[in-house]
Amino acid sequence: MRKIVFAALLLSWVGVVAQERRPPPPPPARPARPVAPPPQRPVVQRPVPQRPAPPPQRPVVQRPVVRPGTPPPGGVRPAPQRPPVVNRPPGNGRPQGGVRPPDGRPPGNPRPPVATRPPGYQPPPGGHRPPGWGQHRPGYTRPPHFWNGHNYYTYRPYYYHPYRPYVYGPTWHPLGFFLTGLAAGATIVALNDIDYRYDQGVFYQPEDNGYKVVAPPIGAVVSSLPQDAVSQQVGDDTFYYYGGVFYVQVNNGYQVVKAPPGAIVYNLPDGATTVNADGVTYLQYNGDYYQPIQDDQGQSAYEVVNIEDPGQGN
Repeated sequence: MRKIVFAALLLSWVGVVAQERRPPPPPPARPARPVAPPPQRPVVQRPVPQRPAPPPQRPVVQRPVVRPGTPPPGGVRPAPQRPPVVNRPPGNGRPQGGVRPPDGRPPGNPRPPVATRPPGYQPPPGGHRPPGWGQHRPGYTRPPHFWNGHNYYTYRPYYYHPYRPYVYGPTWHPLGFFLTGLAAGATIVALNDIDYRYDQGVFYQPEDNGYKVVAPPIGAVVSSLPQDAVSQQVGDDTFYYYGGVFYVQVNNGYQVVKAPPGAIVYNLPDGATTVNADGVTYLQYNGDYYQPIQDDQGQSAYEVVNIEDPGQGN
């Protein structure tokens, strides 16, 4: 009986020990949280660019191949087509040398006007010779341009080109220019009880504690001319030109003279004024008139005009 009780107690103890050595049961699993799906972006339907349709194909024209020297069908070559001949009015030819002027003409004056002959004008035999001209000066064979009661004689026809004042250098100054002092090389030129100052082709007079540029006095004699002065032959006379002034050589230097009619110059200084004489534009400088012309080489120039009252000369 004791053995049975002991055995029962031993089994009971063993069961308790085994139950204590068992691992505890795992904790109950937590329910999983639902995962929200990421937001779906709206699908944007973009238009598919349409490519331009290809250009239509030009039809290929099959042209017969003609070799050089091969006559066309029929053996007759077509005559070349030439432009129609345009009859130019009289006096509408090209300038000498075939070179057109580079400069434009004034508005309303497309072509040089024909010189207006004075009433009852008859060209004298051998040309018109102004009073006092010797046989060494050729007469005018062209009729004069009559304007404002005077005859305007030139050897060459009127040929307009714009007036562009020429600058002769830093020592040259136009009429009316004022200086507070002159260079040491300026000289005194006395004429008609007036003491002028002369320097590099320019005449001055004292004024307001300085010097003012004045018109060159006719008859004044200077000892020398600027190195850029040019000589010109008019008939049998030799003239020198610089800065709008003409000189002739005398015993003690060079004397200022009026512009000789028929002389041709290529530069006029600042200070010239334009005179519209019934369709002809003259330039006036220091009392002399210049007509725009074109020389034999097609270069723009100016000719000194001879102005007379009707009935003068032969």
